Amino acid sequence: MASAAIDLPECPVCMETMLGPIFQCQSGHSLCIKCTTSLCPPICPLCRQPMTQMRNWQLEEMISKAKVPCPNKTFGCVYMMESNDVQDHLKECIFREMDCPLGLVFGRCSWHGKLKEMMDHFKERHPLNCNVNTDTDVELNNINVKEDDRYMYLISQGKLLFIITMKIDTLQNMVYWTIQHIGSKAVAHQHVYEIHVTSKQDTRRKIVFMEHCFNDALKADEVFRIGKCGIMPLNMFGHFIKDNKMSFRFFIKRIPSSCNKEKKSKGDTNAKPQNDNSGPKGFGQKGAGNKGPGPKGPGPKPQGPKKPFKQHTNN
Repeated sequence: MASAAIDLPECPVCMETMLGPIFQCQSGHSLCIKCTTSLCPPICPLCRQPMTQMRNWQLEEMISKAKVPCPNKTFGCVYMMESNDVQDHLKECIFREMDCPLGLVFGRCSWHGKLKEMMDHFKERHPLNCNVNTDTDVELNNINVKEDDRYMYLISQGKLLFIITMKIDTLQNMVYWTIQHIGSKAVAHQHVYEIHVTSKQDTRRKIVFMEHCFNDALKADEVFRIGKCGIMPLNMFGHFIKDNKMSFRFFIKRIPSSCNKEKKSKGDTNAKPQNDNSGPKGFGQKGAGNKGPGPKGPGPKPQGPKKPFKQHTNN
């Protein structure tokens, strides 16, 4: 049951897939938590007997161990998971219904739709918040370090969407930058971003931040709170502003899968046999069949280990 998808029982009231906690009436009928809490008075709609606080533990256990499809399966999601993981998956499912990111923060937009429609929505309703890319600087005007402010941009990179957020926080006396992937945590962790901030007063002054991407399930303010983002004190940020203008540049890079393979094979590389002739040996080491010349240069010579070692220590 844990390895195969099954048809889970449906709530007899709302006809939705049954998820825990599941409560029973005095006759033994089981209802989902949504219907149980909405009953007023708490009477079973099937037999008119009072609802109880008795849980159907056996049914809950069966459901928790079963593999279920994503509720957005009809829209294209093929993800299979245990029923206990459904709610966490729905927070990052790319086929879920989404609100406009600007509307969630500023309350100025009531758009509701799919991820694939979001960029078209921005181009139509928020063109100034989707006109940035990695080829040019993001230019900001009317910057005031004494006032709270926030800037957000939607970026398309290949088939993926990212949100850039910059926040001026006068309470914390900090300015923050973060880039989040709209999608799953797994894909987000495969990407890193860089924020390059160059001073408008002196182009020789430049700050570069580099950090892993979070996904949009975590709010930007929470990313700022834990500090895993670009951070600059406001008194320092003032040196990057001229005539109330500042700019920054961003880059989003996917971590090559070969990096993980190299990390895994690093231990094997370090554990080479003693008779490996790939390079010169250190003091007191004699490789089998290695009769070539010793290392050249101003460093210690292998012929007199005591004297070179003493000299190396003094240096």
